[in-house]
Amino acid sequence: MSDLRQRVPGHSLIDMLLHQWDLGTIRLDASTNDVVVGEDAVSWYRGVIGERRVGTILGLLSDSHTVLHSVPVGKGSSDIDHVVIGRAGVFSINTKYSPGKKIWSAGYGLYVDGHKQLYVRNSVAEARRAAELLSAASGLTVPVTALIVFVNPGPITHKAPAGGDAHEPEVRVLADDDLFRVFMDRPVFSEEQVERIAAAAVLPATWHRSPSESTVGDHITREFEALEEAVGPHLARAYTAPPKAPAPNARNRDRRPAASRSRPAAARRPSSRKRQSAFERLFRSLLLPVMGLVGFVMYVNSITGK
Repeated sequence: MSDLRQRVPGHSLIDMLLHQWDLGTIRLDASTNDVVVGEDAVSWYRGVIGERRVGTILGLLSDSHTVLHSVPVGKGSSDIDHVVIGRAGVFSINTKYSPGKKIWSAGYGLYVDGHKQLYVRNSVAEARRAAELLSAASGLTVPVTALIVFVNPGPITHKAPAGGDAHEPEVRVLADDDLFRVFMDRPVFSEEQVERIAAAAVLPATWHRSPSESTVGDHITREFEALEEAVGPHLARAYTAPPKAPAPNARNRDRRPAASRSRPAAARRPSSRKRQSAFERLFRSLLLPVMGLVGFVMYVNSITGK
């Protein structure tokens, strides 16, 4: 592969899944007809889902943008999920598939459902590396903005801007639904500069010290679709901890004895207020009319003298 535009979203993760399929780590158990799947494979598959979702959004950009997926970087197996080059700038994108998760961000602190993650630090290093490589290959000064994109998250709380000081790459933490408008910012590059940066970016040698042969996108997509049809439902299953019971507090603590809490409402004795209300209703409906009638008879007798 001589052009990184031939790689597809999640390319590296799909390669690992297909390799595990070949090794038998992901396999169909002939004795039980069940699929055997390792937890790492589930994580990779969910990563592919996230990267494909972001890839679909990036596919809506105009032809003036160059979009690269799963870009191999350095000398090992590291990659950048997505790189976008356009007049609004150059962006390295770190995709996180976190459906329904609550995100909290401030500076280098980033928490997903209360668990601290190193996404900001890693994304800053990724953007810095991309800026160095693209600047060296294009002969231009190429600042790179790091985007941490959560796919289908819950609420995102920004307590302070993400990242460090002005000398470091800019970092933005956002949901996939907000991604597209990032590339509509005011231009920072001319069309000629964009073309020059893109021409360097599509070359594998710009990013990796020893670029290796890679399966082209159409072929790996067909292989992944076959794997997905065979074991996709098993790979898609989520590993989630059981929900925790809410801690008691002054508002929701029930101080009644356990027997009282567990007794069905229909078995509870009526209160004295309810018994008195029933008596009052009986008195009004029966006794008061009778007393009224007696009073009327006495009044008539007094008039007639009987």
